[in-house]
Amino acid sequence: MRRMGVATIRDVARRAGVAISTASAALNRSAPVSAALLARVQEAARDIGYVPHGGAQSLRRGRSSLIGVVVPSIANPHFALTAQVIEGACLRAGCLSVVYSSGQDAERELAILRRMRQERVAGLILVPSRSDRAHGESLRAAIHVPTVLLDMPVEGLPFDVVALDNRRAARLATACLAVLGHRRIAALAGLPGLATSLERLRGHAEALEEAGLPPDPALLLPGGFDRDAARAALRAALGLPGAPPTAIASHSNMMTLGALQAARDLGLRVPGDLSLVGVDDLDVADLLDPPPTLVRAPVAEMAERAIGLLLEEVGTGRPPEGRRDLFAPLLIERASALPPSGISSARLSRTP
Repeated sequence: MRRMGVATIRDVARRAGVAISTASAALNRSAPVSAALLARVQEAARDIGYVPHGGAQSLRRGRSSLIGVVVPSIANPHFALTAQVIEGACLRAGCLSVVYSSGQDAERELAILRRMRQERVAGLILVPSRSDRAHGESLRAAIHVPTVLLDMPVEGLPFDVVALDNRRAARLATACLAVLGHRRIAALAGLPGLATSLERLRGHAEALEEAGLPPDPALLLPGGFDRDAARAALRAALGLPGAPPTAIASHSNMMTLGALQAARDLGLRVPGDLSLVGVDDLDVADLLDPPPTLVRAPVAEMAERAIGLLLEEVGTGRPPEGRRDLFAPLLIERASALPPSGISSARLSRTP
């Protein structure tokens, strides 16, 4: 009776009555064996349920069926869904995916890429930690396989890019607040210098200009795409003397959570005392109090597009074309934004 557990090449050899090296040669076609011996080894493998190690076979054949995925944080629901969609697409295509979190740290990201080179991945989907030219040069030296960039481009890299229309997304968030009559609209901004952050700040500025509102540097708050940083920045801004913001445009889902926490810390009601609209949806949005109005990114569709482009490049050898596929955002109105206190609905209806 066969023992329980994962069958090994040693089990196959014992079952077939041959040496381990012979069983390996027969199954991996790494050395010539007779037709009769090949049939005997294959029958033994079937009988005990032996499954060859895919990674080892790939290495022997000089190619891999492993797709590498690097995201800032797998704990972020946005990137967790991204990884899930890519994993499903890989399985349907007969390959596997391995996911790493860079922590938005450039050196860690490069270390991960070196590790992936050792693992001989066939292709790579990368959400870059930085977008500047210097980092682009480092990535160019580290990346050795077909690659698709997700979320933003990197200066100097020729790879295809799949991203949200970040400028439009932030413009929608700020415009939603401006239409309600808010005149002191703060922006919780992402990481300085990052392409995604810059595009969202441009969209915010465009919405202010369209609403006839002057820019105010004091209302640009450093949230760093981080919940705790956003919470601290907003608490500080709301505690300053003078005219505090009456509304917040948050430029990421995690910063939106931080903004809700900051309001709760200070005893402020959302949206009664402070209105909030965020970029990037949350899968738990309807469970929050209040459910926040958010600009949704089509995360699943973007991930599907990215892995589709990558598998095409891997399968056909097509070089990257430097294309940029931008996906349209969608405003999902819930319950976190109202006109500022003291502005009546009648007055708003007369606002151009």
